[in-house]
Amino acid sequence: MAPSASPAVAAVPPVRRRFHFLLAALVGQLVVSPFLRGPTANILQDLIFLAILFAALKGVRQSRVFSLILVLTVLCGLALVAKYLAGWPGTGLASEVLGMAVILLTVVQVSKYLAAQRRVDLDTVLGGLCVYLFLGTLWYSLYGLVYSLVPDAFAFTLHGRDLAPRDINGLLFFFSYVTLLTTGYGDIVPLAPVAQTLAMLEGIAGQFYLVFFMARLVGLHVASRE
Repeated sequence: MAPSASPAVAAVPPVRRRFHFLLAALVGQLVVSPFLRGPTANILQDLIFLAILFAALKGVRQSRVFSLILVLTVLCGLALVAKYLAGWPGTGLASEVLGMAVILLTVVQVSKYLAAQRRVDLDTVLGGLCVYLFLGTLWYSLYGLVYSLVPDAFAFTLHGRDLAPRDINGLLFFFSYVTLLTTGYGDIVPLAPVAQTLAMLEGIAGQFYLVFFMARLVGLHVASRE
């Protein structure tokens, strides 16, 4: 008969690795996006975005709405294919809406998973970081949607007036994350009321989330030591 595992070994929880690939994809987006220039910039940005959506599937695979998230992710990918290969009108907008739906559902499901945890481990920390970075990606998509509907919604004061769409996407991505961090530099200014409201809500959401997440981590750590 094989010897039983010692209590110390048996007590070690398994490594779940739900969010490793997702966090890597989100950080990769942060690092790579500012350097994307030229005619292929939009295609590369969309490919990175799609990779993030598929990486998120691992983190929500045990969720009750996993099938819905999977279907929406596949539909988003098909819309992007139609956008670049077929050039069908409305496919770009459809991919943005589907992508935002996937991000929103993923944020909700990962947040519920984190709220249900009873101890702090690496998976909990990485999941919390993924939600925070996802907020920036979600608002970036919202800003892009607003800009596509209201071209004068933002003033790119220090970047010139004749900007290519691919450059505007990169600037909106930058604007989203500096707004999330509440470190805006004034080079991009929301002018339309809807853009101003979104910027304000993003800053509030980012600060509220950090307070909640840190309080949750501290609470779990204290509870695990008692």
